[in-house]
Amino acid sequence: MYNIHRLKKIIGKANMIQFCLIVLVAVNLTKAIVYLPFKMFQLEDIQFREELINPEQPTLTVTILISALILAPIVETALFQTLIYQLKKWLHFNNITIVLISSVCFSLVHNFSLLYIISTFFIGSILMYTYILRSEYNNKPYWSMTLAHSTLNAFALFMLLVFEIL
Repeated sequence: MYNIHRLKKIIGKANMIQFCLIVLVAVNLTKAIVYLPFKMFQLEDIQFREELINPEQPTLTVTILISALILAPIVETALFQTLIYQLKKWLHFNNITIVLISSVCFSLVHNFSLLYIISTFFIGSILMYTYILRSEYNNKPYWSMTLAHSTLNAFALFMLLVFEIL
């Protein structure tokens, strides 16, 4: 129990760079765990719509860069963390409820495929929970999450371009 409280305190009080690295590691470990059964059992993913970048021929445009690194983190943090966190205050929801609401909303917006929705549900949980921790320590939760989200997107684009993986 002590270690969990210590981890919460570390996340809540970390500087921006440390925080982004913590979120980056947590999200990518979560992605690996979600994707692992699909790869191990060679399960087919169900596609719902085209991804923004074709993994077969990854090319970046200025529009994609601005959207992924600036606009999406700003708008999605405002909608899926800040606004939903305000619901907690207005409607007196508990943390679990707002993490679930945020995660479901975040995942449904990222509806490229079934696997992507599942993955972004857990990513959304991490983002909302860490937003709550940053809020508890009054440590710039909006800007922390926006920068962390931008870092995640930059890492994903880097991996896609360099290694042609998602």
